[in-house]
Amino acid sequence: MRAQRARAWLAIAVALTALATGCTGTTEAGAPTPATTTPPDRATPTKSAAASAAGEPSTAASPTPIKIPRTFDPKHFVAGGSDVNPWQPMVPGLQTVARGFVTVGGRRIPHIKVTTLTEVTKKIDGVKTILVLDQDFDDGQLTEQAIDYLAEDVGGNVWYLGSYTEAYEGGQFLNAQDAWLADVNGAAAGLYLPGDPKAGSPPYYQVQIPGGEQSTAQVVKVGAKTCVPFDCFDDVVVIEEGGAEHKYWAPAIGGVLTEPLSGSAQETEELINVRELGAKALAELSREALRLDANAARTVPSVFGSSAPAVRER
Repeated sequence: MRAQRARAWLAIAVALTALATGCTGTTEAGAPTPATTTPPDRATPTKSAAASAAGEPSTAASPTPIKIPRTFDPKHFVAGGSDVNPWQPMVPGLQTVARGFVTVGGRRIPHIKVTTLTEVTKKIDGVKTILVLDQDFDDGQLTEQAIDYLAEDVGGNVWYLGSYTEAYEGGQFLNAQDAWLADVNGAAAGLYLPGDPKAGSPPYYQVQIPGGEQSTAQVVKVGAKTCVPFDCFDDVVVIEEGGAEHKYWAPAIGGVLTEPLSGSAQETEELINVRELGAKALAELSREALRLDANAARTVPSVFGSSAPAVRER
């Protein structure tokens, strides 16, 4: 089953080169000043990424998750990291592009989200995490860059150990948001995606920040079929986050669809492309992730100031 693939806005190297080379200035307050950039241009997915998305068999052996309690424990992680959860690949260089709309000032505007698993890692709460870079373009302008710090245990549970977000307006740094790290100021690691999703299983915490965000999620459907512009997928897991939206996770790809549940529509996103980045593009994005992690230590020292710096693994 294959839907006709949409022509995607990609050529991510162009946008990322602008980000990496143009984000070196600072404002008077010492905050980064990225150059104005545009969303990725058009490109096509690589053969291997397209094959995975279409559900074609892989020649690589699939490791088997080890049965462990669904609790965060550093002893459940291995030094090289795990990649046994089919719904959240942990492969540096995997990049997805989603298209949709977002509500800003009471009006709906076009929205593009580019998500890249970088080759940058950071040790948090005794565990080596991988930095996942999210870049949001609203109405053609870069409005937000975020890093999620994720790690997967041997049971396939993907854990959320921190986040840092920078907002931009008119190509200029606006402020830092959503800054937290597990085991800092009482924050605890949250479950990003369970390794054994079962519909109707108890809700779980994704984010636990004392005096701040307390975000929960719950698996509401497994084995679903979902179609987006890029393709159709089977064995999709649907997770309700915060009682506000459903997120759809497809094997070998990750997130493919975000739908609000009720009230005024916020972000809607659907997958339009996926590819495996080449060495040059991945290096550009990894440098941007390093830059953001370094900015976090300067702009939010109460959270990131004493943390181990992120490092690029070549």
